[in-house]
Amino acid sequence: MMTNGIENIPDSLEQAQAAYRASASDALGMPAPGQNGQNGQNGASRRAEHFAASVRFGLAEPDAMARLHGLTKDLRTIPQLSSLLPRVLDGLMSLTGADHGNIQLLDPATGMMRLVTQAGFGPEFLDYFAVVGGEDGSVCGRAARQCAQTVITDVRADPDFAPHREIAAASGFRGVQSTPLVDYAGHLVGMVSTHYQRPHRPSDRDLRLIELYADFAGEAVSRHLGASRDPGDPVGRAVVSALLDPARVREPTVSVQFELWVMGQMAASLARRTERRAPAPSVITMPGA
Repeated sequence: MMTNGIENIPDSLEQAQAAYRASASDALGMPAPGQNGQNGQNGASRRAEHFAASVRFGLAEPDAMARLHGLTKDLRTIPQLSSLLPRVLDGLMSLTGADHGNIQLLDPATGMMRLVTQAGFGPEFLDYFAVVGGEDGSVCGRAARQCAQTVITDVRADPDFAPHREIAAASGFRGVQSTPLVDYAGHLVGMVSTHYQRPHRPSDRDLRLIELYADFAGEAVSRHLGASRDPGDPVGRAVVSALLDPARVREPTVSVQFELWVMGQMAASLARRTERRAPAPSVITMPGA
């Protein structure tokens, strides 16, 4: 499927989906081999901090949250992964003003990431980055290894990116950001990256917005892959499921308030799991309560 010049790579997408079908019981819902998943006590703490920061951001940036709602409100209703992925990439490129972009999906058995959706790249780039591992010095490889957003302002000035500079020059990009796509429990399912023709680092505000967008997109993608089999945190699962429910996302009067409530509830739940004091934003009440 192609959307605004964004297209899937059919064979690669089918192979990625087949990997999840083949791993129907053992590997799903677990961190990929060689990856630093966000499971366990440390991971729960990281997720609690992440969502608490998201609440603070939402309170400070209501206009940004309204824009985020507009980009994510229909993701839950898209019936096919082949239709969802171009929409996810299109939304992120619109959000960031990127020149190029791509989405990779994680193979749950090998821990390798397979490039499945792209915008603005030629065959040479697609072949070069067709499959990437966490030990790769590329931006997406580092982001996968750390399971954390990673940014390089200028690939020509980054020593670890040196092996890939030739393909970057041929493909016409200097700045890159990669943000993990994770399920509700923080398990890595893929990566979304945006690329810029000139040296560029998104503002801290934009990077936070990208992370929030990837939270919603990652949950939608994981549902299609069947990747969210780990029961994880039941409260977290419930509130994210509610956020992505079509009946909820179509209610414009609760767009900002409901999102903030969801994030606060998740932060509080995850904090309780690590025996930490629940962040103050968790006292946000549900609109109308």
